Amino acid sequence: PPSSFRRLFDSGFDYFRFHLFGPTVRVAYRFRYVTFAAAFGLLILSIGMMVGGRVGFVFFSSPESDVVYVNFTMVPGSSKSQTYKMMDELDRALLETEQKLTGGGSDVVDFNYTFFARIETEDSSDNTVNTRQGSMVVALLPADKRDIRAKQFVEALRVEINEQPGTDILQVRAPEGGPPGRDIDIRIMGDDLGKLKEVATKIIEIARQLPGTSDIIDNMDYGAEERIISITPLGRSLGFSTQSIGLQIRSALEGEIIQKFARGDEEVNVRLSRPNSELLHDDIGQFQLIDNGGNYIDLNEVAKIEERLGFDVVRRQNGSREIAILGDLDEAILNTSQFVEAMKISEMPKLLDEAGLSYKFGGRNQEQDETFSDMGVGAVLALVSIYVILAWVFSSWTLPFSVMIIIPFSLIGAVFGHYIMGLSLNILSMFAIIALAGIVVNNSIILVATIERRMKELESDENLLENAVVRGAMDRLRPMLLTSLTTIGGLSALMFEKSLQAQFLIPMATTITFGLAVTSVLVLFVVPAMIGVSNDVGKIVNGILGFFGVRKTLQSRPIVVSEE
Repeated sequence: PPSSFRRLFDSGFDYFRFHLFGPTVRVAYRFRYVTFAAAFGLLILSIGMMVGGRVGFVFFSSPESDVVYVNFTMVPGSSKSQTYKMMDELDRALLETEQKLTGGGSDVVDFNYTFFARIETEDSSDNTVNTRQGSMVVALLPADKRDIRAKQFVEALRVEINEQPGTDILQVRAPEGGPPGRDIDIRIMGDDLGKLKEVATKIIEIARQLPGTSDIIDNMDYGAEERIISITPLGRSLGFSTQSIGLQIRSALEGEIIQKFARGDEEVNVRLSRPNSELLHDDIGQFQLIDNGGNYIDLNEVAKIEERLGFDVVRRQNGSREIAILGDLDEAILNTSQFVEAMKISEMPKLLDEAGLSYKFGGRNQEQDETFSDMGVGAVLALVSIYVILAWVFSSWTLPFSVMIIIPFSLIGAVFGHYIMGLSLNILSMFAIIALAGIVVNNSIILVATIERRMKELESDENLLENAVVRGAMDRLRPMLLTSLTTIGGLSALMFEKSLQAQFLIPMATTITFGLAVTSVLVLFVVPAMIGVSNDVGKIVNGILGFFGVRKTLQSRPIVVSEE
């Protein structure tokens, strides 16, 4: 025999089911349009919380980083000793930052090292290495073993570093996981390199004025100084051409191979070149050229020499020269979507239009758009497939809507759950909503099947549809509570996990936990109401068809249309 606790629990649950839950479902069915309007109002409220910024959206919440990179580039012409001084400054700033953050302790940094060249990151598309570039790698202790967060450490280190004379670019950042690309990624396309660099500099200043932005740079660095040699009319009259001048200057600077001979199994080149002492001066105009008559003449007499700064690397995309503006965002202040909207209403479009340049947003914004586009196509295909299957199983064109109407309401619990937990929606939350929709549809199908079975049992009942809906919801109450509570209990452990490496999974657990709690209640009330609405619509359609003399109704099943 059952225990006393079991008998007490069953009697209490039966009282709740028959005297409280059943009458409530009956009221929800009778006032079905009010029930649906209330649920729809909650859906609108949840969407408004997202649009109004009450619940933010971050494409991907990266776990806590354990590595910090510092990259710097000196101005063109800087010596190796200046680069060494900047590297020494990075070491000093690191020690000072750790002392200040820990109050004299040393429980933040595991190890660090500095070296020439730049750390290869997702925005480094070239392998240019020279003595003007230096880097430092800082390996922090595991996130759970330190109280200082990586973002806090980066900000403190950036403030502590004193840029040495000759420093051109300085970046301090912690790499983020997830999809490739930077938070800020603006691609500008055009043909004039000088105009690209000028406009990019102005846009960087505009972006830096927005709160939450940091480490904003462009990827077109100035290189060594260039000499632009253009031939004069006098030079052309003496028989010089651009090609002949270029070949003579090249031979003067690099030498000329005058003979090749074999020595053993090797080929030896004999190169005739000028002494290094003659190449140390910077006056290229004093180079002497040989004209067609064998006479010597200074370069500056037959050509015009201009000086300008060149670029280390010129990047191209789809046949156009391109410069990228890259940077990071503090997602607690400004996310990628908000940054894109802010830049679109700033002076940036006007600057680019006046300069005749085109632009696009890349990085994580591009990844986000592509992901949502693919998810939109997948969602449409999934909904169509679900409808076709349900229409085939239930032999009804309207009944599937009673099941599928609950899918959008999955968003209610997800949004309110994130608001209560103080989280932002991310791409994992979207995936969890898709999984939640599958659970909700399953519950709805079983509820509708139970109601249909009750209708067969109550064929002689005068108030057939209403009583079948109420009895079916009462039958499904206990199983639905058991499945929902066990799932919620299992995910609660993850939702309240304190490990920093598991934080990016918490939004997914929050979506399913709160979403399942809300939709379980909505399924028991909204689906019965929608069955009643479908029945009303069927009666109206049949009345219209009957008015025009159409004998065959759209649906003869009593669950949708109660009479022919």
